[in-house]
Amino acid sequence: MTERGIHCTRFSKSQDYSNGLSQLNYRYTINSPQETLSVSRIYQLDRIVLTHSIVDRSQGIFTRCTEEQKGYLGFRFIKNGFERHTDGTNTSILKDYTIGIFDLRATSKYQREKKTEGINLFIQQDCQTEKLLPDSMTSRIIDAEKGMGRVLLEMIFQIAEQFSACSEEENRLLLKHFIQLFCEWLSETAPFLERKNYNELLVIATDFMRRNLQDDRLTIEQTADYCQTSIRTLQKVFQVADFSFSQYLNDLRLTTAAIRLYQTNDSITAIAFQCGFNNSAYFSKRFKEKYHLSPNQYRKKVQTMPKAADLADCPLSAKFIN
Repeated sequence: MTERGIHCTRFSKSQDYSNGLSQLNYRYTINSPQETLSVSRIYQLDRIVLTHSIVDRSQGIFTRCTEEQKGYLGFRFIKNGFERHTDGTNTSILKDYTIGIFDLRATSKYQREKKTEGINLFIQQDCQTEKLLPDSMTSRIIDAEKGMGRVLLEMIFQIAEQFSACSEEENRLLLKHFIQLFCEWLSETAPFLERKNYNELLVIATDFMRRNLQDDRLTIEQTADYCQTSIRTLQKVFQVADFSFSQYLNDLRLTTAAIRLYQTNDSITAIAFQCGFNNSAYFSKRFKEKYHLSPNQYRKKVQTMPKAADLADCPLSAKFIN
């Protein structure tokens, strides 16, 4: 149907919603044992498409199907719910009050794990929006639980609610200013947001690594999954800390082993296994590379020192332990 020059379509069935998007060059599938769609609307204004839906647990794929060379961005605003998106390389988690930005040239597989209310905003890239998603990234997740992020997320829901009541000119103006405000906010606050998020992720990741240090097959994939972030994001977190994931894990294993050599009388083999080395000879080799002493030599040297009352007096640097 058309309302005041705006193409607006409402749907009550998932397949009808998928068909509606396919007419706009978007492929969207919903796989679920039962009907999942509670509410759904699609608005089209010029080259902008805005959808609002409440959808239950489901999974499927989403992509833009066109030979057009111009790039498009997809914004996913989640008020409540939980979704996992992957494009084959990166995995992104969208939950309550988060915003996802996606390159629509990539096919995204999603897993919606509970009823989710969200808005999609599909726009053509231009000089204003191209910096929102650098060429090296196919997706980006933004925490919008507090501050201006929450204001903007709630604003787009208000715009969607009033879309059919406004004129074409009013809606065009609203969306123009919303996109401009969003771009300005993100460009000004992105460095702070990334530093804050990276610090939080680093704490969560290293805590998980410490608790699973005995697992000799601990991977960045497992750690990223626990942190509910993408592998690429977690790699960048460690790069900011001047390490790769594998370097950090190796140093964490060796430093923990050194502390146990100092604090306990456990055998070298036992400590090696506790710290994720399944071969005591390999452990001894790596330990000597780092400390220039074999584990036995190191133990004899440090255990001649007075016993410390706490870890702060350990002769090791606390860089990887605090």
